[in-house]
Amino acid sequence: MRGADRSYKSILVNREVYEKLKSLKKNNESFSDLIDNLVSRSVADLGPEKIAGVLVGDDDALKLFEEATKVASKHFRWSR
Repeated sequence: MRGADRSYKSILVNREVYEKLKSLKKNNESFSDLIDNLVSRSVADLGPEKIAGVLVGDDDALKLFEEATKVASKHFRWSR
């Protein structure tokens, strides 16, 4: 598991979700690492082109969104 924090929390998932996660997990990978990778990848994949055209045609809103994304990325240490 990444990071120095070794405290743990339990979560409940239904059998179907468990099986999906298990099928994605590598043999030497923990469920924590798998979920961390999936969440990190999902966050990194977000971008203006992925938001279904919400900002299309509004250049000011697009620039504001891009700047906010950069600030949030630094704050939350999101990486691409």
